[in-house]
Amino acid sequence: MIWSQAIVKGVLTRIGDGVWSGDTFKASVIEIGGQSTQGVRVAKCLLDCMETGKEMELLVCSAHIYGVRVNGKTCKEGAIRQLGWALLVAVALGWIFIPLAAASFIFIRRSFAIYSF
Repeated sequence: MIWSQAIVKGVLTRIGDGVWSGDTFKASVIEIGGQSTQGVRVAKCLLDCMETGKEMELLVCSAHIYGVRVNGKTCKEGAIRQLGWALLVAVALGWIFIPLAAASFIFIRRSFAIYSF
């Protein structure tokens, strides 16, 4: 879902196999805190922070991991990119029909979630 956003807490038990696309890893499955999330994408810088067997929190927005908190250390990625997408959507769709520019709030909301994590 494009609006979905969750903070998942628990012990990271498994990061499944996946494929790399640039600096982004698409894991077949990530198991944390007894929950299983399939097809989630995570940037390399955040994947480096994730270790199996450790207690952590993950910020998951629309099948992407944008934040990792482990051992009191928080790693975040993608907030500025989300604001860029918001600007692009507002300009690209706003000149066609002004209410379509409201779609940029999806990216603004996601950026705020990353900043506040």
